[in-house]
Amino acid sequence: MRSLASIETPFILKTFAYVVGAVFFVALISLFLPWRQTITGVGKVTVFSPMNRPQLVQSQISGKIVNISIHEGDWVERGQLLIELEELEEKFLDKSQLERLQGQRLAYLDKRNAIERLINTLERQINSLLKVQSATVPNAGIEIRQTEDKQIASQQKLKAAEQNFKTAQLNFSRSEKLYEKGLSSRRDFELAELALVKSRSEYEASTAELSIAGRDITQSRFSYDKVSAEAALKVQEAEAKLAQSFEKLADINSEIFKLDINLANMESRITQRKIYAPADGQIVRLKVLGQGETVKSGSDLLTIVPKSSDQAVELYISDVFAPLVSIGREVRLQFSGFPALQFSGWPTVALGTFPGIVKVIDANANEEGEYRILVQPDYKRINSKKDKPWPNNSFLRPGSNVVGWVILDEVPVWYEFWRILNGFPPTMISNPVKSTYKRKIPKVG
Repeated sequence: MRSLASIETPFILKTFAYVVGAVFFVALISLFLPWRQTITGVGKVTVFSPMNRPQLVQSQISGKIVNISIHEGDWVERGQLLIELEELEEKFLDKSQLERLQGQRLAYLDKRNAIERLINTLERQINSLLKVQSATVPNAGIEIRQTEDKQIASQQKLKAAEQNFKTAQLNFSRSEKLYEKGLSSRRDFELAELALVKSRSEYEASTAELSIAGRDITQSRFSYDKVSAEAALKVQEAEAKLAQSFEKLADINSEIFKLDINLANMESRITQRKIYAPADGQIVRLKVLGQGETVKSGSDLLTIVPKSSDQAVELYISDVFAPLVSIGREVRLQFSGFPALQFSGWPTVALGTFPGIVKVIDANANEEGEYRILVQPDYKRINSKKDKPWPNNSFLRPGSNVVGWVILDEVPVWYEFWRILNGFPPTMISNPVKSTYKRKIPKVG
């Protein structure tokens, strides 16, 4: 019995063997448990809408502070006066400069109105001259045509008188010969002589009349040219004055345009002397010291944190895992100051974490080679009461540190060990938006 007792296994060893066997059995079973692959990222709380993020208020002009209407931590409304500045540049020191520019503009407006009235008068004058020209020039042309007709009639009359004179000469010569031979009476000879004298007188009169008609034509044409030239000259003078008036009008409009630019710049400059709140929010980091301090254009004056319920988180992940993240991925978040217990492989048993969903992925990395992703609350899970909503802005303020786990595929534990030992990347799925906690186990090899 003593020999048998001496070779019997001690109780402690038996207990150790049972424990090792149980642990091995549990470990073996655990290898087939589901494991959720995740990508860890760190970042800060932010606001999704850029218009509601903390805004840095800067001075648009150089000046001296004359009034500060707010204090650190004050809540302000959009458009509320924060700081007033006084000009330092010489060209803006004249406080009545705006009124002077407005007075110059009114003077140029009066000049423009006068020029416009002159233009209207000249246009009416030109129209009247054109009407007079259209009436007088044709009358002078009619007079020329009448004198030309008279000349033609005189020429025809001269030809008839010339023919009559030649006929009278022949009759006189024949009568003279017959009279000398005694074949004709003296009375017939005297009648022939009288007819010759009469025809000569008519011929000479027709010649004189034709000469007068020629002079009348010359005079009519001169009168026509004179009337046409005078009418055209008056129209040209009026048109020259009209062109000069349009040139003056263009110069005046140019000066008014320059004054409008100066007025707009001056009004904008006056507005820039006062700093207003760009949004409803709280004043933080008031950087100015007080009245009398001089600031330059572009100097930082204060930061305002707008009131907003638009919560988001920006996480930075390594470029190695960036291709695995896509819009619609689920994210678990642990906020700084909120205790949590997170099992990266089993997100369903995590405590103190909050749900999120990937909304934006930057297309380029930062200087450290990390990609930024923007995460918003997963309202679908929150509204279905599957998860708690994020803390409100009173506790979860922009800039708070955050740790996040982007949830990928579900695989067995043994596969995750095998993947890590071989240095393989996490498994990717084709449609992460429609993914659920139950996924098919990927094949090895």
